[in-house]
Amino acid sequence: MSDHPVSAAAETAAQHEHHNDNFRFRGREYPFPVYTGVFIILAILTVLEIALFELPRGFFTIPVMVGLSIIKAGLVVWFYMHLNKDSRVFLACLLAPTIMVVLATLFLSAVPGGGY
Repeated sequence: MSDHPVSAAAETAAQHEHHNDNFRFRGREYPFPVYTGVFIILAILTVLEIALFELPRGFFTIPVMVGLSIIKAGLVVWFYMHLNKDSRVFLACLLAPTIMVVLATLFLSAVPGGGY
């Protein structure tokens, strides 16, 4: 236990201060926490994915769905898994294989099927 309980409480409050920041998006500040704002964006992107799935399939359906999924995964990793506060080495370790998987997926979606 600390000799100064007020300073220990202040340290704890300072450690968790980033959880109470207001959400900022496109130059505007909203009166709710960052995690709530990210959750709302994730929900909107999920609704877009479901709507896109219900539309007739086209050439761009798979690339758009992959793009939306990557954006959602990026938001989860960046905010909820705190990659924005970690070393940039972790970002590089995550981006290199992600770029390779995206390129492979787009290549495979462009190759005509059949031919067995």
